[in-house]
Amino acid sequence: MNTTTTDKYRSEEYYRESYLLNVMNLPTSTRWMKNYFNAARCVLPSVDAYRQRRVLEVGCSYGGFVNLLNQRGFCDVTAADLNALLFSKELPNRFLILDLLARPLSVDRYDLIFAFDVLEHIDDSPTMAQSIGQLLSAGGVFVFCVPYPHRKHLLDNNHTNMQYPCFYTNLFRQQGFRLLDMQTVSFVPYVWRWGMPVSLHRVVESKPFITEVFFAFQKVDDAARN
Repeated sequence: MNTTTTDKYRSEEYYRESYLLNVMNLPTSTRWMKNYFNAARCVLPSVDAYRQRRVLEVGCSYGGFVNLLNQRGFCDVTAADLNALLFSKELPNRFLILDLLARPLSVDRYDLIFAFDVLEHIDDSPTMAQSIGQLLSAGGVFVFCVPYPHRKHLLDNNHTNMQYPCFYTNLFRQQGFRLLDMQTVSFVPYVWRWGMPVSLHRVVESKPFITEVFFAFQKVDDAARN
């Protein structure tokens, strides 16, 4: 994410013209994020064991996933985004303005970090991966997803850094992470609105479907690497 892109996401114009058109309210956002929680559990089956641990969501947007974690008993969840206008004032969680490309990166450490549909907007991937490493405690886990790079997602002008899954496996291994799991998930349209997060574990190149690749990487400390 270069300076121009960062400024765009921080702007009030982005909030009003792009964001408010897509997110209606906190309950709707939370229902949609059930899809992501279920998929995250596929790559990190032990996710519920982090309820008493320090958790961060990068690119929290409105806060639907943060709200879902609150409802599921996660007691120390911090939200982070570039734009302070996005995060719902209904939520009691701590909120950080966080730029993964900023230096120095002086923030706390977390045991589990989530980032959904964020990395495809960041142009400097090595710096982003280094920042995730700095944010994680020893042995901490990074769970994220990116859109599968088929035609629909490639044509989205907001996706400035679309990559195939092998790019991320190589990137995070080079930064000293261990791949725990990776799965491709296509969300079945519309049924999520009735609280039914149905998904298919395959790539579906059809416009109504949203296909994402989910990863879980664990930070390996220097001693273990040696």
